[in-house]
Amino acid sequence: PPHRHRRTDPFHTRKMASAVTSSARAAITSRPFAPKRGAKPLRAVRSVHPTVTVAAAADEVTVKQHDLGDCKVRLEVAVPVSVQNEAYQACLEGFAEKCQIPGFNYKKGGGRKKGDAKLPPASVIVNFVGAKEFASACVEEVLQMSIPVAMETVAATALQDSERIETAFDDLKKAFGDNDCAPIGDLTYSIGVEVVPTIKWTGDYRKLKVTVQSPGDDVTDAAEAESIFNAALRNLGTMRVVADRGLEVGDQVVMDLSAVNKATGEEIEGIKQEKFNLDTGAARLNLPGLVDGIVGMKTGETREVPITMPDDWPQAFIRGVEATFTITLRELFQNDVPAPTDDIASKIYPDASTIDDAKAKILESQKATTAAMLEQTTNEALVDALAAICDAPLPASIVEETGRQMYSQKMLEMQVGSGMSMEVVNQLASPEMVEKFLETDRKEIELVVRRTIACEELFRLENIQVSEEEFKAEVVAAKEEFERYGTEYDVQRLVEQAGEAIEARKSMEWLRAHAEVIVLPPAGTA
Repeated sequence: PPHRHRRTDPFHTRKMASAVTSSARAAITSRPFAPKRGAKPLRAVRSVHPTVTVAAAADEVTVKQHDLGDCKVRLEVAVPVSVQNEAYQACLEGFAEKCQIPGFNYKKGGGRKKGDAKLPPASVIVNFVGAKEFASACVEEVLQMSIPVAMETVAATALQDSERIETAFDDLKKAFGDNDCAPIGDLTYSIGVEVVPTIKWTGDYRKLKVTVQSPGDDVTDAAEAESIFNAALRNLGTMRVVADRGLEVGDQVVMDLSAVNKATGEEIEGIKQEKFNLDTGAARLNLPGLVDGIVGMKTGETREVPITMPDDWPQAFIRGVEATFTITLRELFQNDVPAPTDDIASKIYPDASTIDDAKAKILESQKATTAAMLEQTTNEALVDALAAICDAPLPASIVEETGRQMYSQKMLEMQVGSGMSMEVVNQLASPEMVEKFLETDRKEIELVVRRTIACEELFRLENIQVSEEEFKAEVVAAKEEFERYGTEYDVQRLVEQAGEAIEARKSMEWLRAHAEVIVLPPAGTA
């Protein structure tokens, strides 16, 4: 089967990415792309010639390159006996020095004692090491010598770590089948590589026009701020056990819940939870009808509630499913909410001196949130419009990698947003669930990859510049943010992410400056 050969950093080639930030950075920063991590950004796009022959030197490694389409290239590598002999000799010397063969004390370059420079006979070395192990070492040495030559032919376009040796290793060992494992003829093998796509524009990206709907206005911001204030006030309440009545909206409950598909009777994965905590007076639960369905329930009671799974549920294959939820109420509490007095203002909003001050600060924060949401909505509309006129094949490995990162981010958002237990998160993160996501949400994943390709090509075509000061500031900001969240990070990767983030932001700034954006009022307003 195909396998990857280990090679050193100097021969690694570039890999494209989603040009977005990590989940920690995305938590407080608006970015144009959906996934929170990808591979390294696409810096250049070049055409791939159907067949190319490259010689490292006279009578040495030759490479033929074949374009297979869909961002795939096959390299046919031929290694002559002369190069194999170099590898063979290197293995003889290496094993002779390291194995301490009885009767010999070989040292490369000679040693202090007489005879240290004399290499043991090949037959002695091979017999001592073992023919299979020696032949394997020779193949490894040949690959180390020839892979860099082969990869040099696609160095400008290959995706990092996408290369796979397609020829079986045992077949390669047959080249060292002569007496004492000496080479018997040219060694040939093929490498499969993914390359960056060639892009064609089907429209003029300099004349984009998009229409977006505002997420809010003064009226909706005021209503949302009031809701946030009430939720903060409820968090300061005192819980009392309820034993003499059923659940009322506003109570705090602890319950077990599970769900089955009404049509098939099969359990819906990722729903089952035990001791799920819910504030029915403040929680924004993405399960319409659940709170109404449990009103009146008493401690210890079990009830079935019909619910239609929402269209924005993270797992696409669950969206719209008619489900039957089974709910058991374990504990019921009444929340005695305190009166909104000035002495608790700072507990409702930091540094607030009065209740009115707290409300004003919440409203100000909500307006800022609405503005950020509008910017994000506009950014997404712009990159979607850009992606729509970007015609390019999508590398399969990048699509899969991006999809896995998108799914991980969805799980993180669900855990943070709903207080989902790690047990449920682990259920949702099973390989089967991830594969379902990659299959059912493939169009969304491909759109994200296409967005990335389009924006990176825009950055290149328009020769957008990033100053050293801008780059340093982005690195410092990224470092401080990771440290503020107590998150471990790799310095080299952090620097790469900073570059990706600032390039993404610069591309968005260019798009916003050159596109026509029409903003409609919020939904439901006149």
